[in-house]
Amino acid sequence: MRRKTDPEAIAPYLKDASNCPPGTASEVVLPETVDELKAFLKENDQPITVSGAGTGLTASRVPNGGIIVSMERFKQIGPVEEGTICVQPAVTLEDLNAYLKGSGWFYPPNPTETLASIGGTLATNASGSRSYKFGVTRDYVQELDILLADGRGARLYRGHTIDRPLELDDGSRIELPSLEYRSPQIKNAAGYFYRPGMDWIDLFVGSDGTLCLITGVRLKLKRAPYDFLSGILFMDSEDACWDLVEVIRNESSDAIDPCSLEYFDRHSLVRLKEKFQNVPATAQAALFFEQDVETEAAFENALEAWYGFLESKDVLLDDSWFAQGPKDVALFHDFRHQVPLILNEENSRMGRVKMGTDMAVGDAHFLDMMRFYRKTLEDSGMDYAMFGHIGDNHLHINLLPDKNQMEQAGAVYGRMVDQILQWGGTVSAEHGVGKLKKAYYHQMVGKETLEQLKVLKDRLDPQGLLGRGNLL
Repeated sequence: MRRKTDPEAIAPYLKDASNCPPGTASEVVLPETVDELKAFLKENDQPITVSGAGTGLTASRVPNGGIIVSMERFKQIGPVEEGTICVQPAVTLEDLNAYLKGSGWFYPPNPTETLASIGGTLATNASGSRSYKFGVTRDYVQELDILLADGRGARLYRGHTIDRPLELDDGSRIELPSLEYRSPQIKNAAGYFYRPGMDWIDLFVGSDGTLCLITGVRLKLKRAPYDFLSGILFMDSEDACWDLVEVIRNESSDAIDPCSLEYFDRHSLVRLKEKFQNVPATAQAALFFEQDVETEAAFENALEAWYGFLESKDVLLDDSWFAQGPKDVALFHDFRHQVPLILNEENSRMGRVKMGTDMAVGDAHFLDMMRFYRKTLEDSGMDYAMFGHIGDNHLHINLLPDKNQMEQAGAVYGRMVDQILQWGGTVSAEHGVGKLKKAYYHQMVGKETLEQLKVLKDRLDPQGLLGRGNLL
């Protein structure tokens, strides 16, 4: 097992994509096998931060002292067996997608960052644009190999519920305490998932590196569709786009069945027009849709159905874009992914700090949420951009304050959190909590629940070694 103690060698592991200041650690441990990792854990008494690919946005892998355990050597991919595949945690989404290409199968969760490791997506219950139809990472985990902080391990299966003890490889057992807390029934990646009778797997997925180290996972796959029908619809008002989303949700036709619905407000389009010059000059909002189609004939029927459906809607149909082939599909995904890239480059050039939200609510509060966001942002006088997974009521608000507006930006963020929680929403729908959103998570669950969750943590990690500073 390799160990890095030189400060220069450790430095790359002290940060992630959150722009949080680098942390501190005494060394980096790089096990190559499960046995090596188990042996290390049994002897270790220092805090552990698990290191993945470093693409996280909440500083989960930024260490608060102690030791870093990097899982980068765990990169094996097994064969597809009966619609499932076994992978180790350092396999990236890009690796997995490349491996599955041409196999007739695909893995539906598609976070924007394809260099994210599978282990990282498990730690945060990541999702992506296709979660509107296909769900989130937790929905695709069939088996999970874990090690606790003390080196005891277990293989978890679907159907092994928390009503029965967790049986570990040394013969010991752990019973989970009963909680009054219930995770919200919306797209949610904030903290520990808990519902009565759930599987043990569901607790560990989304636990932000605080309960276990993941050494392997069996993922459920789906049959690859014939193709994805996609388009970018432009509208001359933001309200028209919001109304269209509501209509699409209520559409009963089998031919109108998107897996992705992604929103761009007028501030996002202003920035995109610099790169995509054929964005209509009058467009004030856009909606990217994507639909999986099983056969060539179904593709033509679906395309015709979408045209017919949109003819009576408030859409700039002649100026909207519909994919004519794989190059267009790739272009449309690039259109979606360029927004955060443009904003990050702009912030770096201007020396500006971005504050990004990751909140979501239930369907009943969708339009209330959109109107609230716009009024709150416009009243603030700050620059901003709003885009993201509108099908899940999950928008990314990027506050772009000047240096003298930082305190005001924090207050605006706080007002948004207060309102979203009043509507029963979540402070994180896909990025997790980590260290940066911990205070909002505590506000979300409340003091009494927080104490119960600490008891849960103590059952699995009594020394509190894993993921210090994350969640709790």
